[in-house]
Amino acid sequence: MQLFNQGAVHFNAGRTIEAEECFRRSAEAQPNHPTPRLNQGVSLRMLGRQEDAIEAFRAVLRLDPRNADALFHLAAVLVDQRRAADAVAVYRALVAVRPDYPDAFLVFGNLLMHTDNPEAAETMYRLAVACDPSSASATNNLGASILSQRRPADAAPVYRRGIRLAPDCAEYHKNLGTCQMMAGVADEGTREYEWRVEQPVWKWKRAFPGKPLWDGSPLHGKTILVHFEQGLGDSFQYIRYMPVLKAMGARVIFECQPILKRVLSSAPGVDALIGHGEPIPDFDCYVSLMSLMHRLGTTPGTVPGGVPYIHAEADLKARWRARMDLSEFRIGINWHGNETAKSIPLELFLPMSRIPGLRLYSLQKVKGLDQLERLRGELPIIDWTAEMDTSSDAFIDTAAVMANMDLILTCDTSVVHLAGAMGCPIVMPLKWFADWRWLLDGEECSWYPTMRILRMARRNDWTELMGRVTAHVQRLVDARR
Repeated sequence: MQLFNQGAVHFNAGRTIEAEECFRRSAEAQPNHPTPRLNQGVSLRMLGRQEDAIEAFRAVLRLDPRNADALFHLAAVLVDQRRAADAVAVYRALVAVRPDYPDAFLVFGNLLMHTDNPEAAETMYRLAVACDPSSASATNNLGASILSQRRPADAAPVYRRGIRLAPDCAEYHKNLGTCQMMAGVADEGTREYEWRVEQPVWKWKRAFPGKPLWDGSPLHGKTILVHFEQGLGDSFQYIRYMPVLKAMGARVIFECQPILKRVLSSAPGVDALIGHGEPIPDFDCYVSLMSLMHRLGTTPGTVPGGVPYIHAEADLKARWRARMDLSEFRIGINWHGNETAKSIPLELFLPMSRIPGLRLYSLQKVKGLDQLERLRGELPIIDWTAEMDTSSDAFIDTAAVMANMDLILTCDTSVVHLAGAMGCPIVMPLKWFADWRWLLDGEECSWYPTMRILRMARRNDWTELMGRVTAHVQRLVDARR
């Protein structure tokens, strides 16, 4: 007992190495007592000795198979090791022996969400909330599991309940915002989405001492600074709002990602386009790019600006066009996004590539090129990407190549936003649970009128979706003939 107590003192004082040694010696002295070995396992986990921790927890379970704490910590180490299937089995055992263990339900739900099983995660989160109705995190995560099943109307009241439990949590407000925007409920959606900038993890929040944040008030005779946030595609999508500010009588400065300055230079309504890091001209007020939805009160039915509002450079367009066979039906494809879940396996383009009179052109950069190399010789595709956008200016050649295509076929990436802003004909195969801006249903897109959305019918079933996409492309080629 003395060794165990010494271990507890060391542990509480943060001396984990000494604590682990005391707990180990205590366990050796009391081989039939599970508690010293359990505490040793916790100490080992904190020291990063995961395999030793696993063995300690399994030793506890050999003595006491229903020890809930050992099951909980064992599952957590397995999650740390990315052994999801093993962790799921341990969590199932845990919830069987302790149906009143809210932390177990919560973490198990998180694991199920990570393994793309929101239906089972919803069950775990409901149990967590039932055990602890005051848990804001379990309530918020329950909302996420419901939303991931494409049920925003059911998720919204759950998110609101989480906000009532933790009214100052910016993440919960933001989650409600994305939920409602996905459902097309723009007023509450854009209002709650404004909380995103208050999240501790948010890296795009800006402050300009002495300059007010624009609140939607009149702009006549004033200069407004709009600064970018989030991804490259968001700048392509939301630069359409600049003419609206201009029509309100403002002088508009847009601060963009430096690599986009050249490709965005053709966009209307911008009096001064500067790259982040360049000196900013004087201004009267400022606003974050994606806050313009809320400040201007736009809805999916009132998205401003027609297309095209970004244009490829004429000389580059002509230069790339001269290298193409204009008798072919030309399709520019982009198959890999920042997330694997929204990326299309390249081999699913093989049936399309065999359509007579059709030619595929690669628009893929950086990620996903390993698939192209693997299928080289099997997939007929023109790949000029090594020659494209080789300067510090991104998308310049990509835009010029796309301007010469009969169709752009891309997953949800920055490419789709640039193509949409240019007014290119687009087909976007969309994963089952997608970003809020594409809403839940329908083939038309309020952001980009030249785009057709073909949606996944079942989660992770790219094969069936790409079969429909290929049939659609076949009809387009036949119509051209």
